[in-house]
Amino acid sequence: MYVVQFSGLLSKQFSTTYARNGNRLASSFRQYENYGRFCEYRKRVALWLKEQGGQIVEACARQFEFIAAQRVRRSLQIFHLYTRIWDDIALKEFMKTWRNRALKNSKHFLMSSIGVTMYNWDRERISEDELNSCKQEIEGIHKLKDSTVICAKCHLRIVIDAQQPGVKYCTCYGDKFNATSNEDPDGWRPYIERQDMLIWRKEEPNSGGLFAYKVYGTFSDVTAEDFLQTQIDVDYRKKWDPTARELQIIDTDPKSQKSVDDSTDIIYWETIWPRLFANRDYVYQRRWVVDKEKRLIIIINRVTEHPGAPTKPGIYRVNTYWSYMVIRPYTEFHQPGIEFGLTYFDDPGVNIPSAVTAWVAMAGLPDFLIRMRQASKNYKNYKLMRESENVSNTKRNISTRDEDISQRNIEKDKTERGKENETVNERNAKERDDLVEESEMFGFMETQEDSDESEEDDDDTNGTTTDSTDEGRGLLRYIFLTKLFV
Repeated sequence: MYVVQFSGLLSKQFSTTYARNGNRLASSFRQYENYGRFCEYRKRVALWLKEQGGQIVEACARQFEFIAAQRVRRSLQIFHLYTRIWDDIALKEFMKTWRNRALKNSKHFLMSSIGVTMYNWDRERISEDELNSCKQEIEGIHKLKDSTVICAKCHLRIVIDAQQPGVKYCTCYGDKFNATSNEDPDGWRPYIERQDMLIWRKEEPNSGGLFAYKVYGTFSDVTAEDFLQTQIDVDYRKKWDPTARELQIIDTDPKSQKSVDDSTDIIYWETIWPRLFANRDYVYQRRWVVDKEKRLIIIINRVTEHPGAPTKPGIYRVNTYWSYMVIRPYTEFHQPGIEFGLTYFDDPGVNIPSAVTAWVAMAGLPDFLIRMRQASKNYKNYKLMRESENVSNTKRNISTRDEDISQRNIEKDKTERGKENETVNERNAKERDDLVEESEMFGFMETQEDSDESEEDDDDTNGTTTDSTDEGRGLLRYIFLTKLFV
């Protein structure tokens, strides 16, 4: 529309311009009237310019419109091109942002075919073969103990790092001899000895000098059930383990939800490290089984990946971790007295000299086992406290609910009484109106009777008529007063 208007104005301008130019040429040729060919062609040129000027202007206008249309078309094409490009980029950014948010919200993430998938339990589940391979762990530790820390001559214990009270040690090779140089065919060497605990270690292949550890303990004052709950109760673990900053179950195997003696969960665990280091977190699958026939409890942990636990900034994700523990009671699961074997390895991802890691392991591992033993002894008290808290909370909820019910009943009674009072007030008001009407009627009747009496007095009637009238008026007053008091 604007192009057409502009073309019209331009054509008019060109028309007037060419007309003026034609007149100017014509006027310029006047001085050459008497000179040769100019005199002959003056009129022809002026006439041609006058006739062809409009067509030239129209041709220029059409050319201008064509060029303007091409420019507009090119601009629209460029606009659509950049719109498509920016739409693709915006869509990619949106999908990336949505994926990150879905991964952060582990309990409320949306399942989709783009970027976010469910955990494949059939592929990642800890198999029965792994569980069966751990059932002979206690017997294997006894063989390891006989081959590394028992003297072949006197069959007494060999000192590892320090003598413990209540243990008879071998003196066949002198007091300075220890068992740290002994090694079994699998590479396990005695490392630390503490009260009721023996610890071996061996260098893990392709780990850069890191060690795997094997612990054997005998606790005569702990039951197998409490020891198991100390391992699997994440809420209780956060109370007795000061290094556990965050510990929660983020997923559970659907096949083990209804089982009492077999459970498989995905655990997220963040541990507190010193200030010079970043905290470490683990995402691992934990499966525990209670084998009542063989009187064994098996706990296997293995690192895994889960869409509900993405990596967090500022926290180092441990990608190499595994452990398995076998617990065997002396008599029954609920009776005190157990022996257990724990084997584990993890790579914290820190290049620390071996002397420092050895010192940390020697100081931290026994302290952790001692805390775990004390926590197992205190689990019954913790359970009783939890039950009492649940009972108190239940009573509090019941009392609160009863108070709410009583308050609602009181409000309901007040409402009903208010409605009854309104009904009574309406009925009383109606009765009062009726009584007023009756009183007015009675007053009218009395007035009429008084007038009748005055007329009768004027006519000198007999006394019997006057007595009957007084009796009727007294009866009406009695009825009126009775209704009023009622």
